[in-house]
Amino acid sequence: MIKATVNSLSEYIENIDFLEVVSALTIFRGQPVEGKLNPSLVRSAPLFNPLEREREMLKQMRLLGASLLPANELTYIDLLVLAQHHGLNTRLLDWTSNPLVALWFACSDRNAEGDVFVYALLAGTHLEENPYDISSISLTETKVFQPRLNNPRIVAQQGWFTWHHNTFKNGFVPLEEDAKIADSLFEYRIPSKLKCDILISLDRHGVSARTVFPDLPGLCNYLNWKYPPKYTKN
Repeated sequence: MIKATVNSLSEYIENIDFLEVVSALTIFRGQPVEGKLNPSLVRSAPLFNPLEREREMLKQMRLLGASLLPANELTYIDLLVLAQHHGLNTRLLDWTSNPLVALWFACSDRNAEGDVFVYALLAGTHLEENPYDISSISLTETKVFQPRLNNPRIVAQQGWFTWHHNTFKNGFVPLEEDAKIADSLFEYRIPSKLKCDILISLDRHGVSARTVFPDLPGLCNYLNWKYPPKYTKN
């Protein structure tokens, strides 16, 4: 994995533009912590085989949420994407094809202390072209796939996913430790002191909570950020 520190939005864009030369498809993920590129299903217990737990949760989601799910039958991956979108722990990890959206996610957590990170994955050799035509157990290695653009947030965030493979013997391996993936990863460190300035620059260029979450909660989150409380001295 190649690592770099960027000190401005323009420097970040210069680094990202370079990736277009070496890969036809690159996806990005922004987060407030370094590494640990594993899906939520296994972050608390990475060596535990969670596949049965995932199947049981999805089964219960179908049964208990029948009145809330689309009327048409969902494939296993459709259901996983829907579950991930609504907060269920799954084997999927969120990515985006928009590097500015990833940078916003990295910088947006107000409670995060320290530097933040954006990861770029050269996805071409890891792409699953037809994820909806295969069974839930036929993926024998970590793959990248594009979901159906069937909800506003996935559309706004230009969402992609990695489907993480469980080796059973060693559990789920973080992407940065996966020998088949690590050479395709780039890490960009953004110093903590730059987060506020970068968020202001991103807003100027049309990327904010209002655009990333195109709903009323997203708008309210944006307005809370745009108009912070101002304190005056007595």
